Amino acid sequence: MSHQRACQYHRRVDAIDVGMVTFNTHGLTVAALERLAATIAGLPVRVLVHDNASTDGTADAIRSRVPTAEVVAGERNLGFAGGMNRLIARSSAPWFLALNSDAWPEPGAIEALLAAGEKHDSAAAIAPLLLRPDGTLEHSTFPFPSLRVAAITALGGYRWLSPSRSRQLALVGAWNHDESRDVDWAVGAALLMRRSALDSIGGFDESFFMYGEDLEWCWRARARGWTIRFEPSAVVRHIGNASGAITFGGARTRAHVRNSYRFYRRSHGAASTLGYRALSIAGCGRLYVLARLHGDASGRAQWADHLRAHVGRVPQLDGPPNEGR
Repeated sequence: MSHQRACQYHRRVDAIDVGMVTFNTHGLTVAALERLAATIAGLPVRVLVHDNASTDGTADAIRSRVPTAEVVAGERNLGFAGGMNRLIARSSAPWFLALNSDAWPEPGAIEALLAAGEKHDSAAAIAPLLLRPDGTLEHSTFPFPSLRVAAITALGGYRWLSPSRSRQLALVGAWNHDESRDVDWAVGAALLMRRSALDSIGGFDESFFMYGEDLEWCWRARARGWTIRFEPSAVVRHIGNASGAITFGGARTRAHVRNSYRFYRRSHGAASTLGYRALSIAGCGRLYVLARLHGDASGRAQWADHLRAHVGRVPQLDGPPNEGR
């Protein structure tokens, strides 16, 4: 990055804290932090790490390989929400970038996020474009769950709604994350959060150990009059499901489904939740049948897993298996 660009960045914002929660992702995390360090070289960025009691030497590896990162090693696994809240408490900058341990911003991404935040002062958070390392798009912004959205999704709504309406709803298959806009909520793999919004809204709900905490936070933000902004010129690479696979293994889908229902019941009530669950089952069933008809073995396995999660008794997963909170 040029000296001129760095000076422009200094004039635009005092500082930003990047917060990362880690759990037994030694190699991925060190690589992500090394890429981050190269991207922010010379900029007023502080990197904060909270390690959730890793047993693979993650904390020591970070201290050795990325000495500029400020690492605190916890004594137990607090989950993503709890770990992020510890980082938010340590942060003092006007901006806080929540970043997954398997994600890293491309050059210019942080500046683009900050520029969008300064332009849209009602935005509690700004979400970047998430791409897999191979360049594949990760659908990372969604409408808030509702009976209408569930019905549209169950019926493959983007196929019969108008293209503009499907894009407006940010439906998978219709919205390609190709324009700057307000969205209902965004995946928390990378989320630039405004300090004044955090002070107003609070941190993540720790009852969502992992999965759903980003949805719930964005819901609270919107309820308090804030918006969530999506900015595609800011690109973050995200491997995806690194800590989740280690923490939950085969129970990952069930953990995600359980938290989705918990959020929905809390915000919409028990009766609406029954309808929402029925529509979710119908949608998964439709996609499972389509996968079978098209000979799509991976799709069939994926939707069978989702069907089991929605139909069966969803387990109580407030924390990782066999570990109390």
